[in-house]
Amino acid sequence: MILENNSSTLSQLVKQFPELLNLGDQNWRLNNLYYIKDKQGNRIKFKPNWAQQEIYETLHTAEIVLKCRQIGITTFFTILLLDNVLWRDNINAGIIMQTLDDASFTFKDRLKYAFDNLHPALRPLFKIVGDSAKELRFAHGSSIRVGTSLRGSTLNFLLISEFGKICAKYGERATEIITGSLQTVQAGQSIYIESTAEGRQGYFFEMTQRAFEHARSGKPFGPLDFKPRFFPWYRCPEYYL
Repeated sequence: MILENNSSTLSQLVKQFPELLNLGDQNWRLNNLYYIKDKQGNRIKFKPNWAQQEIYETLHTAEIVLKCRQIGITTFFTILLLDNVLWRDNINAGIIMQTLDDASFTFKDRLKYAFDNLHPALRPLFKIVGDSAKELRFAHGSSIRVGTSLRGSTLNFLLISEFGKICAKYGERATEIITGSLQTVQAGQSIYIESTAEGRQGYFFEMTQRAFEHARSGKPFGPLDFKPRFFPWYRCPEYYL
């Protein structure tokens, strides 16, 4: 673990920067450590909003999120995956986006931006051994990569963004994700799927329906059972008068 392997260095950092005292607390890190760009392109500190905090406080190993637009669910999961990769050893994470442009934006303007804007005193803790246009790989054995499909390696965390749109527009790729990418995540690891609704057919619709049926049954969720979330527009203060 980064914290354990650099305990003396961290002790010195905390003396110099007391605001870093709670580095061992992931919730604190998610509220204080990372910077993102807002909708106007301004640099702001990432602070989980009501929907993001609701997910984090009851986070399950398999999440499927049906959402309205622009409430930061992709950003939240991206920062969560980056945090796990940075502060844990030998963690492999992957993010699947709808298009190559989306993948490039997520890597450059979300992942890389958050990493590049870490507190300057913390950057020396994370030695990069591989930095491409789609992957960050660190000396402590952890990595995170972004693409339109991921297969061929074992992942501890997988995020599939806008899966409903992928199912609606790219049927073959949706099947490849189901038969390939999802199989890279082992039991007990974490899979997060999120999307706006794209009709009443396709893998995302079917998986969401099964998840809500499971929730209505009252049965507990196992590690590979998707826990459903629903964030409609009328729960968003910015969407109503």
